[in-house]
Formats: sequence, C-alpha cells, structure tokens
Amino acid sequence: MFKRNTMLVTVLGGLMVIGAAFATFGITADEILAEMEDLFSVDTDDANGVLATMAMHNDYGNDVTSEYTLHLFELTTFDTAQADDADETTHVLMYFSGGDEDGSIFLMETPEDDTLDGRMWLYLPALGLTKELVSDEDQSGSFAGSSMSYGDLGGTGDLRDDYDAILIGEETLDVDGETHDVWRLELTPKPDVEADHARVLLWVDRVDFLSLRMEAYSDLDALETEMAVLALGEFEGDRVPEVIRTIDHAEGTTSTVTISNLRRPTPPLTLALFDPSALGAVDPALYGF
Repeated sequence: MFKRNTMLVTVLGGLMVIGAAFATFGITADEILAEMEDLFSVDTDDANGVLATMAMHNDYGNDVTSEYTLHLFELTTFDTAQADDADETTHVLMYFSGGDEDGSIFLMETPEDDTLDGRMWLYLPALGLTKELVSDEDQSGSFAGSSMSYGDLGGTGDLRDDYDAILIGEETLDVDGETHDVWRLELTPKPDVEADHARVLLWVDRVDFLSLRMEAYSDLDALETEMAVLALGEFEGDRVPEVIRTIDHAEGTTSTVTISNLRRPTPPLTLALFDPSALGAVDPALYGF
C-alpha cells in the first residue's frame, strides 16, 4: 500500500484543495500529522481535477545535470459506499514532454482506504508498452533522473501508520524572504514497523499545515535525504508549494521541482484519462499544454 509521505505531499500538495486551519491551542504531534493529511482531501463539489506543469532540474555534481518537463493531471474520485475517511482515490498522471523521455507517462492510483493497495504504471512510447511497477526493483528506479524514486512518489503507508511523533519545538523558518511560524516534529518508527528511516524531522507551518522542510536520518544518525520548500504560491486563495528542492545525500543528487500554470480543467477530467490500458492515446494538447 502506498504511503502519502512528506515528499509526495509536498510535491503534489499544490494540486489539492486546502481546508481551514486547525485551532492550535494544545495541539499534539499526532493531531498535526492528521491535519497535514486532511489538507489533501477534496470536497465532492470540487472533483473536477487539476492541471499543472512541473519543471524538474537535477544536479548530479561535476557539472552533470538533466532537465525534464512534465504535464501533470490529478483527479480525486469518490465511493459514497465507503466511510468518510476511506472514500477517496487519487489518480495522478505525469506526461513527459521533450527530450529522450518524450511521451513517457507515469501513472499512480492511491486509495485513501488503508485496506486497499495503491498501484503505479509506466508507459514507454518507444515500445508501445505499459508496465505496472510492482517489485521493489521497479519502484526503486529514479523518477525523471531525480533524487526521488517511483516508490518515493507512491510511498507505502502514511506517516502515522509507520511512525510515532512528538512535538519538540516551535520556531521560525524563512521561505523566500517570508517568515513562517512552524512546529518542529520528530518521528521515530513504531515497534515492529519496517519504516524507511530511523528518524525524521518535520517543520510544519502553524497556519497552513504545509510541511516546509523535512530531514530523514539513518540508524547511524546520518542525514540521508532532505526536502525544503523554496517558494510558495497561491491557488484558489490558499498557499501552495511552488518550488521544492530535494537532496539524496547517498547518491549526491539534488533535484529542484517548479510547479506552474496550476489550474482547473474545462471540461472536468474524467476517469477514462487514467486508464492504464489507454495511456498511448493521451494527448496533452487537448488540455491546453
């Protein structure tokens, strides 16, 4: 089962509808994590989907870099027969535009229901082939040459399933010259859980509940990966990530993602767009890309 980990929440957070802020008096670390998850629940009245452009710049050191442009489609569907906390499924399609990967498509489907598994597919136009990414080897592949793997984007359970969290402080954080009041949380794996990291630090905005910074450590307390929001924008009156930097210290790779042209589609997206068997027919020009 995929987890909506901090990386995915940050990168795709600008594509969701953000709710009202939580009352901050006496809040606990678990309540903060719950509010972070709730940010990305959408109302059925807004189930039209979202479009955006993602520009990704990867720096591998020694003056070696790569650039990717992706057209992003997101749609949340609802099953009214399910409980309110398990009735959503998020569909995300990323279409690679230009370069050697032109026409390739990454597709993922993430149910909110903890009893259901998420799924991921990769469409390769040169072969006319859609492959489901099932094995650990498949999911560990680098996404768009970046410091994130396909598994990082999909994840494997949510933070509250894998980690115990404590609130260890309140401080301020500068994002693009703007000061934000943040909580600092420390997350450690729950007993008998094989979590991705031995320790995670999160800096969470006290107004918008956006994760503005993340650091993940190994069992030797070495910094493995980190994420920082470098700039925020607005979408339908809410603050959303606009520029995000991720660093994989083991691989020495730094990736910067810039989200732009965030908008609602007209007409609304339909589930047919996210059919794994029909990815070869996807034409971004039909959606204004």
